[in-house]
Amino acid sequence: MTTSSAERFTECWHAEGPRVLAYARRHIGDDLAQEVVSDTFLVAWRKWDSVPDPAIGWLIATARGVIRNRHRSLRRQHALEARVALLDQVASPDATESALVRQDALRRLAELSEQHREALLMTSWDGLTSEEAAEALGIRPAAFRRRVSRARASLNDDPSPPSPTPIPTAALSIEGIS
Repeated sequence: MTTSSAERFTECWHAEGPRVLAYARRHIGDDLAQEVVSDTFLVAWRKWDSVPDPAIGWLIATARGVIRNRHRSLRRQHALEARVALLDQVASPDATESALVRQDALRRLAELSEQHREALLMTSWDGLTSEEAAEALGIRPAAFRRRVSRARASLNDDPSPPSPTPIPTAALSIEGIS
């Protein structure tokens, strides 16, 4: 950025910063408005050569995008908090055995190769059919089914304690983990 560009940016910051802040406050509140302004001007700094003059329209459009990203992030955070609260709610005090089985299942799943773990998770966790998962991985359905079969065999052949019985595939599903 040249000296004149830096000076123009500084002038823009002083002139338009308060307007962008007012816009952000209206849409996201006082708590996050300063962050929105900072992020907006960071984008402007990176793209300064392509920012039009006057910049206010471009800055507001950029601030809208930053705010949309913040809202998406907040929705994901709230959904996660709700899910954790739900899991906490349904966990009973005598869930120790279930927790140990779940912990063992997760440990054994983590020990699988990346290909085998992904194959199991795509079918058990993501709910994909063999054909859908094979398409997503770019392999034939028969190859995918072999991969799942080998993954399940690896899980059930694991000699390490403490699991006294083979882990059922249902233990790897959302219901089995939550």
